[in-house]
Amino acid sequence: MKPVTVLGFGSAIVDVSIPVADTQLRQLGLTKGSMRLATREEQERIIGSLPGDWDRQGGGSIANSLVGLSLLGVDSALYTAIGGDSDGNIFTRDLSELGVEVVLSEQAYSAGTGRCVVLVTEDGQRTMLTYLGASQELSAELFPFKVATGTPFLFVEGYLLDVPGLGDRLFEVARTARRYGTKVVFSLSDAGLVERHLKSLQRLLPASVDYLLANGEEASAFTQRSDLDQIVEVLSNMRFAGAVTLGDRGALYFGADRYEYLEAPTYAHAVDTTGAGDLFAAGFIAGLVHELNPVDALRLGQALAAEVIAHPGARPQVDLGAWLAEHEPDLANT
Repeated sequence: MKPVTVLGFGSAIVDVSIPVADTQLRQLGLTKGSMRLATREEQERIIGSLPGDWDRQGGGSIANSLVGLSLLGVDSALYTAIGGDSDGNIFTRDLSELGVEVVLSEQAYSAGTGRCVVLVTEDGQRTMLTYLGASQELSAELFPFKVATGTPFLFVEGYLLDVPGLGDRLFEVARTARRYGTKVVFSLSDAGLVERHLKSLQRLLPASVDYLLANGEEASAFTQRSDLDQIVEVLSNMRFAGAVTLGDRGALYFGADRYEYLEAPTYAHAVDTTGAGDLFAAGFIAGLVHELNPVDALRLGQALAAEVIAHPGARPQVDLGAWLAEHEPDLANT
């Protein structure tokens, strides 16, 4: 593997995106905007009940973020696991074509490649049913620390906390990487996941990561606060810095020595919010890579999120350099 600037550790997921009406969601008994784990059989049943076109492409939260980083010129790779199936081929091919190297866990997997069924309503909201597949067999013991040595940033997705047996060992990986001098960025990923693993997160995160990324619901679940000022106060007293996205209300940066709030850009118009947090993460991490100040790191994250919500799908569809030149010209050469 060639040297990279950002190494991701997360699930390999192929996205199946299907447009649906609110009435169809209700008929399926699904809560709009939610994300939950599902079996492959449940996914097949839901796909089979929804007539019409659907699109299958490489996806997954952390993969989407790494694609955004790669398109900004930041060398990136992903450590993950796939099954020996067509979805695995799609996943690795898509990432490779977009400049992200895939580093596979050195073991055989009985499960197929992970899949996320993304049901998108007309207002751009997405409801997700995720089958982890081979990713649910990822092992912290097999994490390639030789690969990570010398890598400036390790980006870990919180979804891995749902992998049976990984749990606390995930934070051992993070702490070991930090001993190598690597900065660790951790994404809370989902509010429901935070609630399931709250005690472990509160106990282990402060000593394990350098930066935390979350949306408002995830940050509220983690801090056990509903008021934004109180959420920021709790986070600012932690031993890490980070960012919280607030949808159309903007985003904020928190750290021990400062707090910054930035309104959402006026050019952001949501067609499909799939991937918004993933591309925000890409822009924010790119800001860390280039040592931007917190406001500019937020701006870069928001700019990438604005591009991905402007169309269906979870990955950029235009040249990001050109997009930045048009909307945030002073960041275009970052």
